[in-house]
Amino acid sequence: MTFAEAAALPLTTITAWETFFERLHIDRPGGDTGKLLLIVGGPGGVGSIGIQIAKLAELRVIATASRSETHQWCKDLGADHVINHRNSLKTELDKIGVGQVDYIANFANTDLYWTVMADIIAPEGAICSIVENSEPLDLNILKSKSAAFAWEFMFTKSMFNTSNMGSQGALLNEVAKLIDNKLIRTTLTRWFQRSMRRTSATSINGSSRVEHLER
Repeated sequence: MTFAEAAALPLTTITAWETFFERLHIDRPGGDTGKLLLIVGGPGGVGSIGIQIAKLAELRVIATASRSETHQWCKDLGADHVINHRNSLKTELDKIGVGQVDYIANFANTDLYWTVMADIIAPEGAICSIVENSEPLDLNILKSKSAAFAWEFMFTKSMFNTSNMGSQGALLNEVAKLIDNKLIRTTLTRWFQRSMRRTSATSINGSSRVEHLER
């Protein structure tokens, strides 16, 4: 794995991993084999690594995407189905014969999908979001299904110095091995350089190049 590929991993990988295994409590060894996971925002950085991690846990993965190229990207990463998030998620799920899902990982927009997530989550299912809401969320709509909701924020452990803070380094080492063994692939798609000039009041001191990663 190159340095550029490694640099593309930590934020997205930790977020996806903790979403699935710590917030949604999905069983990593395959105890939840065949259960349905909906990933809202499949083509994004978190969604892209998340699709692959979820497939290793033997889940059936439904990802959302809106363009033909991002639809294919999700399929190439292992998604079992890809639906269009610009349409009604309920209608899109009906098209593939799915009424409700066991888990929802919202990596896109909490406010926009809040009501429909409550509609499509299975009884005793679980929802996790990484995107802050701008409007109040009505948790009462989850009560009749005894559905759980959790937030994921990868900096929680470091901000509050939690006792399990070291787990993030351990999971990154594990994912690096999975990539080295070609079980999953990095989400880095390309990299580019640009020149930046450092200036002072009296002279131009030359130029330097800074690498940027694009997911």
